[in-house]
Amino acid sequence: MLIKTNIAHTLKRIVLAATLLLGVNQTASALPILSFNNAQSSVNETVNIGDTVSFELWFSGLETDDVGGFEFLLGFNNIVSSINSAVGNIALDEFDIFDVFANVNDIDVYAVSFVDDLSAQADEFMFATLTFMASNVGVSQLSFSNLIVSDANAIALDISVFDAQITVLDDTSNVPVPTPASWGVFLLGVLGLACRYKGVKPS
Repeated sequence: MLIKTNIAHTLKRIVLAATLLLGVNQTASALPILSFNNAQSSVNETVNIGDTVSFELWFSGLETDDVGGFEFLLGFNNIVSSINSAVGNIALDEFDIFDVFANVNDIDVYAVSFVDDLSAQADEFMFATLTFMASNVGVSQLSFSNLIVSDANAIALDISVFDAQITVLDDTSNVPVPTPASWGVFLLGVLGLACRYKGVKPS
């Protein structure tokens, strides 16, 4: 009877240990990541009116997953940061359908692969470059919506997504204003030139 109790206790401990180990392994398995500039975190850019700011869109963390397709809208504040260009990475030949299309207030991105085996896909890759013009003072939040990412078997993937932000400032307030001393030197120079002109004027 004692032997049976010890065996049952040992089996429970083994099951408990296996359950905990499985939980640790699932926690340690990182999700694929969609981020700007491959930062794998949120990105903030502060610029002045008239500046341009560029971002790259990256998938990373694909050591155990492959991306077979994706689609999303990327919204932004067109009044603060208007879109200059949105260009897809043409080197991504594993995607049979791939397009990046810029609208007034968002960018439409979609891609689908019909490749049977995506095991050669890189663990991280850049798929689009976006350039914005800083048009007006304010904050433009670049955020994803209607996001779908699937693996090679068209099964939806859970991913970690990080947004970006453009803060536009007006640097005209930092233009140095001439001091009274500077104005005095300027006026003396003008008077000196006037006197010199009178001195060489023919009689």
